[in-house]
Amino acid sequence: MITRYFRYLKNRVMTKPKKSIISIVGTTGVGKSQFSIDLAKAVNGEIINADSMQVYRDLDNITNKHPVEEREGIPHHVMNHVNWDEEYFIHRFAQEAGDAIRDIHARGKVPIVIGGTHYYLQTLLFNNKTMAQSNEPKQHDKETTRESDTVEAGSNVTPEQLAILDGPVSELFEALSQIDPIIAQKFHPKDHRKLRRALEIYYSTGELPSKLYHEQKLEELEDSSLVYNTLLFWVYSDQEVLVPRLDARVDKMMAGGGIDEIQQMYGAYQAQEPRPDCTRGIWQVIGFKEFLPWLSSQQPQPQQFQDGVERMKIRTRQYAKYQVKWIKKLLGVELHKEKRFGYKYGGKMYVLDASDLETWQQNVAEVGISIGKQFLENGPTAVEQAQTPARLSHLVGGEIKSNKQIGAEAGWKHYKCEHCKDKTGMPFVAVGEESWQLHVGSRRHKRQVGAGAKKRKHEEMLQKYGKGVKREEKGEEAPAEKSEGGEVNGEKPAQKGE
Repeated sequence: MITRYFRYLKNRVMTKPKKSIISIVGTTGVGKSQFSIDLAKAVNGEIINADSMQVYRDLDNITNKHPVEEREGIPHHVMNHVNWDEEYFIHRFAQEAGDAIRDIHARGKVPIVIGGTHYYLQTLLFNNKTMAQSNEPKQHDKETTRESDTVEAGSNVTPEQLAILDGPVSELFEALSQIDPIIAQKFHPKDHRKLRRALEIYYSTGELPSKLYHEQKLEELEDSSLVYNTLLFWVYSDQEVLVPRLDARVDKMMAGGGIDEIQQMYGAYQAQEPRPDCTRGIWQVIGFKEFLPWLSSQQPQPQQFQDGVERMKIRTRQYAKYQVKWIKKLLGVELHKEKRFGYKYGGKMYVLDASDLETWQQNVAEVGISIGKQFLENGPTAVEQAQTPARLSHLVGGEIKSNKQIGAEAGWKHYKCEHCKDKTGMPFVAVGEESWQLHVGSRRHKRQVGAGAKKRKHEEMLQKYGKGVKREEKGEEAPAEKSEGGEVNGEKPAQKGE
């Protein structure tokens, strides 16, 4: 530990020469593409796409590619080059984006990475992300579908271990729990890709993933994780103004050729046997599977199409919320670590307020260009602007809570809810105290708890009063009680002639 501390002091003082890169993040539909064009023109930059759907050919509308006629001659890399029958994995992106960055630097220009798919950015910008790369399986030959082909060539993985890796998620979780119960608690028991990656690491190296993870976190305390001198922009919009923009954007897609693209995709989808998996490759794009009921109907109805549009809008809003969560909870955590090294390689995230389109030029373009020029001309520590406008200061800084920091292992724990079920009908599982408290405070949980209490009360009444409770629920009258004297409910029956 003393040796690590001295390495930290050395790295804290000494600065290694690194080339510069700019990255732009933000939710879908917030204007990242337009800002990237404005910035590229001002700083002699070229753009690298980090959106996993925009790498596929065509489908410009539903993949949200920036129109060529609006790019103002700025070159775009890692875009529009992958066939629909291919899966595009993170390792291929890292290679292609890395090649593009080196080429752009070699020509004296500035790479501007815009995303998109956030784990692509993490892999590109940060070192030591072995466990983080579990979000995607490694690339395999497109003619082969077995996930076991993603294991590194030359590894010592046995056929029995390959069978486990290719097995159901329940077996993955059980195997990992037996091998490394600490790391198994970090992942959700149904997170197939992360569980599989952790097992791959153990089978290939013989090292416990939890030990490797801990070592990785210790290394992050010694030195910066940034690969480049990194300037990050977060183009941000308030939720209440973003939602109408996202809805209008979907409507614009449908009016601008989106319908033709969806039908073109469906033709390719039907031509394949077996049918493609809509959770993989281009088929997972928002805007295809939402319309499958309409596309597959023998007699398509206008309402089916409108239902598809509404589903697409809902999915787009959900994705935007996820993107904000990733920026704050994951990217923010990684960047916060750079404070330990004085942000000497950058790592500060500057928020640009795109909430009001009327002030876009001064709040986004002008501020962003000013920050970019200061960073590139004078160095990462020379930027004078504040990281956020005053009204958005809550978005960065403050206390950082994460299960990805050193010592976070103590908080890795599964919480099983006895009231709520997941999509498969199994008990709901939350990972970590924070997620559990969010679940316990949710309307869904409270509704299930209330329903459970009513059910228990009903069962208690059935046990206590028997059949009478069931009759009351059906609105039936209980049979009249007769006394020994023939009276019914305390009254003597009327006699004939009375």
